[in-house]
Amino acid sequence: MAVVGIVAEYNPFHTGHAKHLALTRQEAGQDAALVVCMSGHWVQRGDCAVADKWARAAMAARFGADLVLELPTPFAMASAETFARGAVELLAAAGMGTLSFGCETPDLPVLHALADTLNSPRFDEAVAPLMAHGLSYPAARQRAAQSLLGRETAALLALPNNNLAVEYLRCLPPGVTALPIHRLGTHDAPLPDRDDPSASSLRALLRRGENADPYLPSPWRGEVYDLKHLERTVLSSLRTLTVKDLETLPDAGDGLAQRLWKAARMATTLDELWDAAKTKRFTHARLRRVTLRAALGVPAPQAAPAYLRVLAMTRRGAAHLAALKPGCTLPIITKPARHKDLLAAEAALTDQFSLCLPAPLPCGEEFLHSPVPVDGP
Repeated sequence: MAVVGIVAEYNPFHTGHAKHLALTRQEAGQDAALVVCMSGHWVQRGDCAVADKWARAAMAARFGADLVLELPTPFAMASAETFARGAVELLAAAGMGTLSFGCETPDLPVLHALADTLNSPRFDEAVAPLMAHGLSYPAARQRAAQSLLGRETAALLALPNNNLAVEYLRCLPPGVTALPIHRLGTHDAPLPDRDDPSASSLRALLRRGENADPYLPSPWRGEVYDLKHLERTVLSSLRTLTVKDLETLPDAGDGLAQRLWKAARMATTLDELWDAAKTKRFTHARLRRVTLRAALGVPAPQAAPAYLRVLAMTRRGAAHLAALKPGCTLPIITKPARHKDLLAAEAALTDQFSLCLPAPLPCGEEFLHSPVPVDGP
């Protein structure tokens, strides 16, 4: 059975995601197993997801995925490079032969040229002095790529899906092929775009209590998780930390720990905190990630994910899992209560996520959910 990997957050799962799965199925064939590596309760932009991971995984399985695995939070809430590396390593352990990804420019030779350049010593030599002059890493990377590949090619890195596509290609294992799928919309585009809506705009819509159903493959059900319910807890945690505590966190170097410590002593809201700490060197997403890593106690990512946690699956996904299990190098978790040691860090983060509802849930949700079975081929 051909195995196609997909990296996603599905926050929320919308019509554009369903379209990507359908196009991937069309290219890969009806018998292929589509295996998704999905962020859990905490996501790459430094936020809680709008719905729990089991609901989002089940939606993906209902609309084209065969097996949905969780990307552990230390990778899910990290820089693009670490996010991509963790996801690709996890999918490789799950038997991936092809990686499918959406991008604004599905020109594989050009994307490979960008990936090869960013992996080269020439790039390291070009980016270092730009960082030393106070540019943020994304800005320095763009300018360094431009000096090596020209303005037109380097400009592709400014588009969010292209950027992630290049990061996937940088760490793609030998023998794994790439399948780029053209994405027309972007993360931050305004609504409406019924085929490729903006996930950012949909999150804002849902958190305002407005109707997002026209952009979802099935009507929204349940409460919406929002970081605002955890705001004072986050601020309280930051006020107890020292600069040395903050300096131990991933991505907190270059003076960010000191700025965040000072901002935490003045800010009364998270927006005030991030506004006070922000400079041209530190992107908003980086500030949010470091803030939540500090407040939630997110451990630093390991070299690679240590397990495969199954969130949802169809019959075809279950068949792939059964074939994978004898030779898999990682433990496969379908009964979470039997793996409390492996899932201890994730369980603590789920307990914090459970406070992001208008009416909080008690601790222990991590061990109450088995993989969601979904009718499918």
